[in-house]
Amino acid sequence: MGKLVEITHVSLGGQIDPLDWAYPYLDDEHAAYAEAQLVAADALFLGRRTYEGLSAAYEAMPSSPFVDRMNSIPKFVASRTLGTAGWNATVIEGEVPRFVAGLKAERNLLKYGNGPLDVVLMGHGLIDEFHVLLTPAAVGKGRHMFEELNGASQLRLAELRRFASGVVHLVYEPTDSS
Repeated sequence: MGKLVEITHVSLGGQIDPLDWAYPYLDDEHAAYAEAQLVAADALFLGRRTYEGLSAAYEAMPSSPFVDRMNSIPKFVASRTLGTAGWNATVIEGEVPRFVAGLKAERNLLKYGNGPLDVVLMGHGLIDEFHVLLTPAAVGKGRHMFEELNGASQLRLAELRRFASGVVHLVYEPTDSS
């Protein structure tokens, strides 16, 4: 059985988008972490907005081991509006929770970003780990993590790591009571 890991960069104020405040912290230590997560994944699972942003960026980047892996790994996109997808991606047809549960039976999935799709995934107990990269940037405006979620899902801290840059990597797992 595989698992679904979500990675999200978060400012001290809880903002997740736009990410320009995070760029100064994307150093070698972060790159090693990101590469290890990408290599451990069998496929990416993305919402439409994240898919569109990443595909535009990565298809234009020069070759490197990370970029080559990002471009070649299979991708599955949840979207109500996207008909077709390039970038080695498949648009999910039908019920997303059922599709994701089937993928998790065979593969480890990596999801970047946080948004409306998380409400569906969390409601069906499909996210196994939230990797939060808490970045020492004070940001006043922007989208917030879990802003689409009503109520409170309980999580437990499973791991904590400090990067030399000041970023704190927090791994949370849902509890049985969520």
